[in-house]
Amino acid sequence: MSPDERDEKTIGAAKLTGAGRTGDAGGGPSGPGAGPALEAARALLARRTRELVEAVVLSDVAIVELGAVAAEIGSLAERLGAQRPGPIGPEAGPDWPRRRPRGPVTGEANPLAPPIRITTTPEGTARAEFSLGPVYEGPPGAVHGGVCAAVLDSLLGAAAAAGQRPGMTAKLILSYLRPTPLSVPLVAEAWITGVDRRTTLVDGRILNERGELTVEATGEFSLPLHWQRRGRAADR
Repeated sequence: MSPDERDEKTIGAAKLTGAGRTGDAGGGPSGPGAGPALEAARALLARRTRELVEAVVLSDVAIVELGAVAAEIGSLAERLGAQRPGPIGPEAGPDWPRRRPRGPVTGEANPLAPPIRITTTPEGTARAEFSLGPVYEGPPGAVHGGVCAAVLDSLLGAAAAAGQRPGMTAKLILSYLRPTPLSVPLVAEAWITGVDRRTTLVDGRILNERGELTVEATGEFSLPLHWQRRGRAADR
């Protein structure tokens, strides 16, 4: 079953059972904890939006058609409603979830994200296998360097969190060794190399389809003091 079929099945089941419905309008809650049907609906919408973004980047249709589609997209944006203020993710802290559905790199519900699936181990390692299409192009035929940086930042942070050393990026140093190609299988890896009282050192890299290094990274991740105080208070 494809991701789209899985999400459409989840959404359909929610409609049949009335799960998550509120009031007479048939709408459901949209806040945290609203359930798997909402998550599936957001993920499906994000995937369709990624398809639209790629079509916009690659399209060569007539000007009049571009204008017509732009008007339709404007109407769809209005249908999605007003933007709510404040952060869209959970409250930051030592228990910050490693899975962020609306994150800009790994979020299934964020159309800006590829998204990239990261797997981790308790030893503080992280790995992802993915491909980046033309939406993420920088130099002709290659991934934009800033996109590579975002991928590695997320991967290094995931490795730190997996090793029970969650934190925010304090420093990220990148070495671009060769272009990272578009639309081919890529591998990214990260691992903890050292720890201090508040700081975790993590190394990482991206490999192309031939196993050659394209980007290397070294990062420092620090646990903010207010996270530490909150964690100590919770332990009492």
